[in-house]
Amino acid sequence: MTTMLLGGLWHGANWTFVAWGGLHGVYLAAERVLRARFANYRPGPLAFVALGLLTYTLVNVTWVFFRAKTFGKAWIVLRAWRARTMPPSRSWQTFSLFSVAAIVGGILLTHWLMRARTLESVIARAPAAAVSMIWALMAFAIIIAQGAGSAFIYFQF
Repeated sequence: MTTMLLGGLWHGANWTFVAWGGLHGVYLAAERVLRARFANYRPGPLAFVALGLLTYTLVNVTWVFFRAKTFGKAWIVLRAWRARTMPPSRSWQTFSLFSVAAIVGGILLTHWLMRARTLESVIARAPAAAVSMIWALMAFAIIIAQGAGSAFIYFQF
């Protein structure tokens, strides 16, 4: 918990950064307590996905505090999430929603498929042409995304 709080302070002298670190610390502490209490529990496929989505949601809540300038602005975003609405100036286009859904779905599928494997073993068995194509697609994605986002966050400090 102390490490995460200090990590929040390291990112900036704002209470929202401390909240970001504190929430991460609380999540990690809760995970350790639950893991010890339910040491023999092995989630089935549905519980596994549900736990993954819960983790994803909780971590996204913390990032709201990281990016918000004030607690007031963070609460506006969190209330909008709960109501499933966003202020008109922040509404996403349908394409953006589908893009995010496709990316998150791909991450979840990859995580599910790689649970009992290592990246090295998968690459060693994959045809060289397939590995080359994947590398080319990743490089292409990086190139076309240039300029689409904001500046690297650490340049602000």
